[in-house]
Amino acid sequence: MAAHLKKRALAEYGSQVQVIEPPGKRLKLSLLKKTPQASDTVYVGLLENCKTSNEALQVLLRIPDSLQLKSEDFASTIKKLCDHFNQQNESAVRAKVLALFCTIGQMPDADVELITDYVMKLVMKESSHKVIAQGLMAVLTLSKLLPPSSLTITKIFNMAKTFLKDTNHYVKRICLQLIGSLNVGDNTRLIADFIYSQDARVRCAAMETLVMLHENGEKLDVSLYADVCVALDDDYEIVRDVVLKIVCYLGNTYAENQVKVPKSDKKSRLIDDAFAKICQAVNDSSMGVRHTAMKLLGTMLDVSMGCLTQTLDKKLMSDMRKKKSLHERSSEIVTSGEWSTGKKWADDAPKELLHKDEVSVFSNGACGAFVQGLEDEFMEVRSASVDALCALAIAHPEFAVLSLDFLVDMFNDEIEEVRIKAIDSLTSMSHHIVLREHQLETILGALEDFSIDVREGLHRMLAACVLSTKDCLLMCIESLLENLKKYPQDKKSTWRCVKEIGRKHSDLTLPLVPKLLGIHPFFDTPEPDVEDPHYISLLILVFNAAQNCPTMLQLFEEHTVKHYSYLRVTLPSLVPHLTLPESVDFLEPASTDAGAQLLWRLVESLSVARPGMIQSVLPQLDTLAKIDSSIAGPAQFITMFISCQVLLGKILKDRLWCSNAATTIQGNAIKNNLTQLLSLCLKMQYLFVGLEKDELAAVKQFQLKALALHLVYIVKATNLSALALCDHFVNKVEQTQKFLMENRVVPNEFCKGVLNVMSTLEDAKPGAVARCLQPLLANVIMIQPPKPNIKVRMCHAFLNGPTTSPDAPLKFTAGLVMAVQLDAEIFGLKDPLTLRLRVHYPDHQTHFSVPAASHLRAVNDEGDYRLLTQALVSHSVWSEACYVEISLCIELSEGDMTQKAHYGIDPYLELCKPLKLYVVPKPIKRGI
Repeated sequence: MAAHLKKRALAEYGSQVQVIEPPGKRLKLSLLKKTPQASDTVYVGLLENCKTSNEALQVLLRIPDSLQLKSEDFASTIKKLCDHFNQQNESAVRAKVLALFCTIGQMPDADVELITDYVMKLVMKESSHKVIAQGLMAVLTLSKLLPPSSLTITKIFNMAKTFLKDTNHYVKRICLQLIGSLNVGDNTRLIADFIYSQDARVRCAAMETLVMLHENGEKLDVSLYADVCVALDDDYEIVRDVVLKIVCYLGNTYAENQVKVPKSDKKSRLIDDAFAKICQAVNDSSMGVRHTAMKLLGTMLDVSMGCLTQTLDKKLMSDMRKKKSLHERSSEIVTSGEWSTGKKWADDAPKELLHKDEVSVFSNGACGAFVQGLEDEFMEVRSASVDALCALAIAHPEFAVLSLDFLVDMFNDEIEEVRIKAIDSLTSMSHHIVLREHQLETILGALEDFSIDVREGLHRMLAACVLSTKDCLLMCIESLLENLKKYPQDKKSTWRCVKEIGRKHSDLTLPLVPKLLGIHPFFDTPEPDVEDPHYISLLILVFNAAQNCPTMLQLFEEHTVKHYSYLRVTLPSLVPHLTLPESVDFLEPASTDAGAQLLWRLVESLSVARPGMIQSVLPQLDTLAKIDSSIAGPAQFITMFISCQVLLGKILKDRLWCSNAATTIQGNAIKNNLTQLLSLCLKMQYLFVGLEKDELAAVKQFQLKALALHLVYIVKATNLSALALCDHFVNKVEQTQKFLMENRVVPNEFCKGVLNVMSTLEDAKPGAVARCLQPLLANVIMIQPPKPNIKVRMCHAFLNGPTTSPDAPLKFTAGLVMAVQLDAEIFGLKDPLTLRLRVHYPDHQTHFSVPAASHLRAVNDEGDYRLLTQALVSHSVWSEACYVEISLCIELSEGDMTQKAHYGIDPYLELCKPLKLYVVPKPIKRGI
């Protein structure tokens, strides 16, 4: 039926479509359809007729772009390609044929085993290293498409073992990759033989294959440890980089195994020895090796505390040997009976003589590894060092205390990403540490950072940490308040920070209450301004501390108690419940179920209410949405749905919707009401998230009713053309019917009548459609709004920016651009790509811009975002200062954007109240 309606709706334009369509386009489409069908016959036929290798190569390069084979053509095509492979003498052409086999094998209906067998047979007869390598690459790709139980996998494995004896390094590397990916049996020892290859690329490939086997679940033998440790001193960085991973894997797998310490009779744990060897790579000349070493150190969580302590100390250690005192060494000489006779030179020399090759200018073992990593010249190494230090500190509380000073020093790093990572790392390990005064000074110094991410990260870190003394607490609060003067946009983040500080430090806050609140024992101090952000910060701190310290309640003055009642209502998430004398009780809903039950009772009461009483429910719903935020979304949806019905009834009550108006004022009134009704329908469609199929069906059917009313008004009450409106209405009927059928929703009486009437029309012209819709609209009755679920949310935003006044307007040079810093919180955003920033000037010019994707940050998975961006303001000279309005809005889809021309509706839906800035462009000063 939908297709039938579409055909009738476009019937009067049928001749135009035939004239506009160019005749050449049909020919082009037919040629495109023939190309895939002729690819296997034409191109392979051309391949047989090629006289030179160059011509054959050109044909082979063109085949993959258009190759589409049928299932019955695979065998013949493969046979022809094999014949051509055997006839060619040029290695490049033969290699391309093998690559083409790989492309054919990846097609949907291809017989992978058959193609793999063909490739293996061709490769076994080949002598060119280039062709063999290409064939092995094709087999490697095709082997991933074979089932694990296939016998072909065993053949591939045997072929790879055979070609391991090849002299070409590229062939060996591919064979090693094949063996590692097939994972047939225990191949560790077979691969380990190639870690001593004379070619560094083969050694690297062997190491990578061992890593691949370990990641695939095959346990590496501990006997490999001594062999791979030799490769730590390899001349090539690609080998050293991979060897570090194997040493780390073996250390974590066999952590408790004992290994002998060089030049000593002592033994140590394998993971400690591996940890020390990886730490030595911190001094490597290659940045990549240092970066890999730092990443691996963070995964070795079972290392002993002694080794971890060495990483923070730059003093030279003796290769894990125990140092003996002078008294111990003298006693050993006495007990051994060995005395110097004086007849032999240097017979009384110390036994522990050091060779010149054993002395290194760099630190040995784990000595100072993290100190070196945190001071590295490359940002990648420093960032990996911070991550590793954090991971080890979380697993070892004692190490967290020792590493605190080093992490705090990273707050002064020159790269913002490293500073943020250091702050987040200290936040993660905050439950292990207590901040001292000297550490807090460095931390609070970072609050002056220009980056809002750094400042908010510090706020989260201070909220999670524990302070040692009341002086630290006072220093922290003073720095936060001073920072709030410089960066007023950090107000909410600062309040959340002081809330957690007060909750965790009740005992430290108690002696500071008189100083913080300005309480004097003899004199009455002036009452502070409760709207002052600094004073609110102090109140949030004190009230949260008083939650766990009842003694503090007796210190509050009368105005402090009044301010508590005010903040408890305005900032309930930041101020806890306290039992204070003479305070106003804050009525909180006992549970979210109580508000939901009240909402559903109001909705059910609408079914028996008279039309005049329905409008009286709107203030109750609005109040309920403000009281209980958990049901604000459903309450707002029902409020908007009822408002649409009230407005629809108001329009239908006046007969001007289907007849000419007597005056212009009456005509404008009905036109404005229709525009407002269509705007409300679009808001219900775009601004609510979490709607289920029943609510979406109700919105679509009501929108169809509003479009029908507007079409009848244009046809009956105006002399405007309704062809485009009629076409748009027919499309909406098709879309609504399709949605109802797909979701199995029963249409309401009006929608059912529209579908029946439209199916009987022979020609969907505006006049005929309007005559059919008029009686249906005249009998429209108000329906009960749907019962939405609790998860429904309305998209809205809060926009914060600089404050201006007529006494202090923002000034900029006319013709140039002024950037206004904006901080917005957006809730329930469906599609971030539809978000727009609107700047409205006093001369009614409006500019829209798309915020950068990096400026929009997701807060959670429920469609909440935070926008940190700049609004660009530019204009010519004004005679006096005026207000510029900045707001956030959502752009409608392309299908609904046409409604601006047809219905006069603004295609942008506002999400917040405009931010008004008092702006004055200054004229350009001409130089002398």
